[in-house]
Amino acid sequence: MIRSLVPLVCLLALASSARAQALDSQEVLGQDRLITLDEAVALALENNLNLQVERLDPAIARERVRESWGVFEPNAVGRYDRQHLETPLASSVQSFFGTSGNQTIEDYYTYNAGVEGTLPWGFSYSSGYTMQILDSSSAFYALEPQYQASWRTELVMPLLRNLYWSTPDLLVRRSRVTQDITDENFAARLSDTVALVEASYWALAATRALEGAAQKSVETAQDLLEQTKVQYQVGVVSKVRVTEAEAGLAQREFDRIVRSNEAQAAQDRLLTAILAPGIADYESTRIRTEEPTFVPYDVNAVSALEKARALRPELVAAQKAVENAEFDEKYAWNQKLPDLNVVGSYANSGLAGSQKTPPGTSLGFRDNPATVGVDDSIEFFQQPLGFPTSRWGADDSFLEGDGAHSWGIGANLVVPIGNDTRDARYVQSKILLRRAKTNLRLQEQSVIVDVRNSVRDLQSAIDGVKAAQRARAASAEALRAEQERLRLGDSTPHTVLDYDEDLRLAESNEIRALQVYRTAIAALERAQGTLLEKLGIDVVDERDRGVGNF
Repeated sequence: MIRSLVPLVCLLALASSARAQALDSQEVLGQDRLITLDEAVALALENNLNLQVERLDPAIARERVRESWGVFEPNAVGRYDRQHLETPLASSVQSFFGTSGNQTIEDYYTYNAGVEGTLPWGFSYSSGYTMQILDSSSAFYALEPQYQASWRTELVMPLLRNLYWSTPDLLVRRSRVTQDITDENFAARLSDTVALVEASYWALAATRALEGAAQKSVETAQDLLEQTKVQYQVGVVSKVRVTEAEAGLAQREFDRIVRSNEAQAAQDRLLTAILAPGIADYESTRIRTEEPTFVPYDVNAVSALEKARALRPELVAAQKAVENAEFDEKYAWNQKLPDLNVVGSYANSGLAGSQKTPPGTSLGFRDNPATVGVDDSIEFFQQPLGFPTSRWGADDSFLEGDGAHSWGIGANLVVPIGNDTRDARYVQSKILLRRAKTNLRLQEQSVIVDVRNSVRDLQSAIDGVKAAQRARAASAEALRAEQERLRLGDSTPHTVLDYDEDLRLAESNEIRALQVYRTAIAALERAQGTLLEKLGIDVVDERDRGVGNF
């Protein structure tokens, strides 16, 4: 038993491998070869230029989602500021505290670095470190140089306007839904393209079959002409019969030329749909197809409608458009509210530096002529305000987290007086929402009509194939009988050609009926949203095919 299964498993593996191996375009262009319907669809998925364009919309939509989320990424900020200030003075107080000359000189060095940004739901934040270094000739500053550092964090929280419905939040929600819409639109275009390929394939198959039937009719007329000529030479028929046979042959040759032209035009349409051929490729390529055959198909209008409601990408896209309109309506309503924000902040600061020890005094002050000879009570000032004489720091342990701590909380309120602008935007959003819902209903009706038409077309095609097959069989039997009568001398070549024309017309009708039938199957599958699934085509794989990273 196992030995008998091994060849079967190997055969299935080889078949699967053969199906997985895609047909390269160079194996078709410039060649004369037979391709199957599955190969034609695979070539279209790889090479169809319209699909390559359609794939770009979902790629752009995905980048727009990433773009909308980027607004929540923090920003690193930094600033450097250098200022040199010279201030003229005419104050005895400054002179008393040791400032000489007629001006003070101050040099500020400010360094700032931190992060800031926005958060979902309308929150915003900032957190940064600031260091300022001051060199001053003024005795008002006891430190030389003076280092002042602070780390400040602030958070702003909306309570009314922009709470959950800030502009960045809206853009994120809209971009996500828009991405879904573009994906559904691509699925619809993909399904349309596959249906077009199937229709073009069976159109070429039909025109090739009609071309072959026309060629066969020419050969029949040629044989009949030769037979009539022989009969004329032996005196069985008159010259008129030969002329009739020649006229019949000429008419069939004309028909063959017309059918050949139709086949070439059908091939051009199929080549354009499945490949990206150059100018020379249209002339150098000949595609042969499978003949259209009758395959059983169960037609169920109720089931088709149920599938369409659940699977048609156009309906999903319309539903997503309603969702986008609802977002806009809620955002517009939120923007009508007063602007009320709560602001909380926390800061940690420190101050450090070395005490000034000007030359000529140990007190930290310059010798001032105004104090010479003054009472010893001047010694009161000889203690520099209780500060150490070598180094002083109001809070020089800032980096260890023991600096001065500050915090604050507050609120700001802005109430618009006369809110016509935002109210008008809200009314517009309600109108657009109503339009989106109406468009959804229109799309639903369009899908229903599409499915019903497709069901009727397919049922009609089934009946047409059966009728055409009966007509072709009857015409073939009538021609056979008339040819037998001609052989016995009871008929004429003209009559036989008439019967042959009837058979050729019946065969053409059968071929056309089979073409319409196979095309109608694909149309119904597309209408009910199952065409891609039936062919095993994954929309996500096709959406991402060849897009890559830009």
